[in-house]
Amino acid sequence: EGTVLISGSQSQGRGRLGRSFFSPADTGVYLSVLLRPGFENPADAARLTTMAALAACEAVSEIAGQQAQIKWVNDIFIDSHKVCGILTQAAFQMENLDPEYVIVGIGINLYMPTEGFGKELENIAGSVLQEQSGDIKNKILAETLNRYFYYYKNFAKKEFIAEYKMRSLVLGKGIRVVTKDGERKATALDIDDMCHLLVEYEDGTRENLSTGEISIRLQ
Repeated sequence: EGTVLISGSQSQGRGRLGRSFFSPADTGVYLSVLLRPGFENPADAARLTTMAALAACEAVSEIAGQQAQIKWVNDIFIDSHKVCGILTQAAFQMENLDPEYVIVGIGINLYMPTEGFGKELENIAGSVLQEQSGDIKNKILAETLNRYFYYYKNFAKKEFIAEYKMRSLVLGKGIRVVTKDGERKATALDIDDMCHLLVEYEDGTRENLSTGEISIRLQ
């Protein structure tokens, strides 16, 4: 537990829902953290993702001096562009569904690629900085990991929830809830202690959205 693998590029970077994660050399930092949390409640594993989003968001803001925010669940945005993605994967024991291990992957776009992000991502992806800036790569890595392991060590206190909500990009705003059945307009109202997103639809009904089950888009 606690092993961290850091890469300067990825040939087959993974994103959510089977998507690829564009990871060209010399433009970003990509890391995977191995955890063996031993949670009594398997649902707690989902909060490892929100802790990673908060840690990366705080590190980018602190080291790069940028106003970064979190789009539920785990995307980091600066000026309406995604600069960081997080993917958490786990192996569960069949007998009791306890997580045997969890791998938290974090990818941060530090600089714009020379060739750009491509047509598919050009209106979505962005970078933390516009030009090279000293040893900022190692500083952001260190700050992200320090903050993440602090939150992980103090997981039971749930103090990261309040900080996560403060940096939310969606609370109080109109969103579109995207499922396999289509899209519905809603307003993001709150985030609970399990990191579920409470939304209210146009017809007045409310729903707690769970991590990994849906996607949301800002209206």
